[in-house]
Amino acid sequence: MIVAREPLFDGPVYEPDEAVRIAKDQAASGRPVVLADAQDNPGAGSDSDTTGVLRALLRGGVERAAIGLMVDAPAAAAAHRAGLGATLRLNLGGRSGVAGDAPLEGDYVVEALSDGRLQTSGPYYGQGVMELGPCARLRLGGLRIVVSSRKAQMADRAMFRFVGIEPGDEAILVVKSSVHFRADFEPIAADILVCLAPGSMPMDPGLLPWTNLAEGVRLRPSGPPFGRSATAVSAASA
Repeated sequence: MIVAREPLFDGPVYEPDEAVRIAKDQAASGRPVVLADAQDNPGAGSDSDTTGVLRALLRGGVERAAIGLMVDAPAAAAAHRAGLGATLRLNLGGRSGVAGDAPLEGDYVVEALSDGRLQTSGPYYGQGVMELGPCARLRLGGLRIVVSSRKAQMADRAMFRFVGIEPGDEAILVVKSSVHFRADFEPIAADILVCLAPGSMPMDPGLLPWTNLAEGVRLRPSGPPFGRSATAVSAASA
């Protein structure tokens, strides 16, 4: 039964620019399109600081979007020193050493500040208290970025609201999560698109350097079978 339904587990994934284009086309629905920056999911071990989707939003000329969490303690501290309304020249994020990623330099406006203490309420975190350290809401063009000092998977709408962003009012929401965000964000989403921006947690397991799997195991739903000889050739050519 599982094998017969294997294609159902192979969901679509999108390059960031394509995801932004689709999201902009759906903006008239009145509900936000959620872009999952899945390969930078801190719940899987990433640092939640890559800038690939943020750059795609800028290239796409998006004017009403919010992204979180961007974990950058020095940027949050600089925002607190500067104060509300200040404009800061920052190199935001991109400190993880992920191939193809880099800090995003720009003039960011400090729109909100917080000590990072918030009450969660969604299905995943439940009724809990989260301590994210000094946080800020920064604006770059039409984009609003929730910057925190500590890592946490963006899986609760309260993680936008604590700095004054109402998720349902945005055209596009970017969440650094791969699965757990769905419980709280799916009810308000016009669509959910999984993005393949640079990150340390590949959505395609076939990209990982396996050596001890059983011959013939498929590395993703409907994907190629594992073979030691094929893997060795692929690694050597890379």
